[in-house]
Amino acid sequence: MVNLFTTTVGILRRLINLLIALASVLLFAVWLTIRDLYYCIANLFLPRRHVGSVVPFDHPGHGGVWPQFQAPIQATDSRSPCPALNALANHDILPRSGKHISYKQLSHAIQHAYNLAPSFADQLTASAYQLDQGRGWIDLQDLSALNVIQHDASFTRTFLIRISRAGHKFLSHASNGKSLSLDDVVYFSGLRRAECRRTNGQYSMTWSFLHQFFGSGNNALIYSIFGGDVTDLRVWLAEERFPDQWEPKNREARGHTILQAMSTTLIIELNINEWQKLRSENTVSNEAREL
Repeated sequence: MVNLFTTTVGILRRLINLLIALASVLLFAVWLTIRDLYYCIANLFLPRRHVGSVVPFDHPGHGGVWPQFQAPIQATDSRSPCPALNALANHDILPRSGKHISYKQLSHAIQHAYNLAPSFADQLTASAYQLDQGRGWIDLQDLSALNVIQHDASFTRTFLIRISRAGHKFLSHASNGKSLSLDDVVYFSGLRRAECRRTNGQYSMTWSFLHQFFGSGNNALIYSIFGGDVTDLRVWLAEERFPDQWEPKNREARGHTILQAMSTTLIIELNINEWQKLRSENTVSNEAREL
């Protein structure tokens, strides 16, 4: 029966649930920050990991030796818009089916394969919690929701089609032809946003700093892990597999931290200019060559 009492109880119940949720988020954020500071300080004093030993010896990928690659079965396997996760599934580091993956599995896999600090791996994994629906696991396809991993003006979104004009253009913007600098990433980020704003009537990033920061964070992570190497990125992005003998370029003893990632993200985001002029080398002949 609807009355003042039941309405008041309903309001109080929802307020309590909201406060509990906010308290949980706050505690999680504080705990992540404390852990990340520890890893940051440890990285200052501990020697960097040696080339050939960035991935721990008891984990897949040590010495650049990855489990056998197998392309997904389109009819049955679940994949996300994120090549980082898809590559792990294609090498059977995550379940090859891409289904029923626990958050512990997800965090553990990205931590060791990409040399991320445990705090950073947990933070990245936490972004999927909103898709959980109380199950305690996800399928990779669940991450296709916009602005969870997939977002407007993404570098990698177009690589879902293997031969991608936009994707090739991204890699072709390496100033020296071999590796993308941070300036190159910033420049192409501006181009991608301008392109998406012009062609996408539902473009969501113009007034959302959160989504802009998230997009720049993805780009910063790609830059840090691959060091901008065009050859490796072409294989990883287009085929969603690890190149032979590849290992992460970030060699911190305790892994790449949230603080490091945020610093690079801010550098990218605060220097993006959607109204920039095209570089002089972006001529019609260059565009034709890229295709």
